[in-house]
Amino acid sequence: MPTMAPPEDALTERFARLDERFDRTDERILAVDKRVAETAKATDRRLKEMNRRIDENTAEVKGLRTEMNSLQTTFQRGNFALIAAVLGVIAAILAKVG
Repeated sequence: MPTMAPPEDALTERFARLDERFDRTDERILAVDKRVAETAKATDRRLKEMNRRIDENTAEVKGLRTEMNSLQTTFQRGNFALIAAVLGVIAAILAKVG
């Protein structure tokens, strides 16, 4: 028993529906590509801004580090002067007593 083939119009209609689906899929793919491109541009701008901020902060941190080293050196010199003064007082007391 031979199988019955669908009428010619039914095949044409099915292919037309498939073509419509592919067209809609192509449109969606293009829309997604456009969104991806826009997001990539926005991300690139954000990354450039973040890099600029990091560079600014790095310069500020280096300046702060230099200032802190200077302050630490000043405190160390003050401590040495204080120790020298205390030792001088002790030596003077011992010289007076002895």
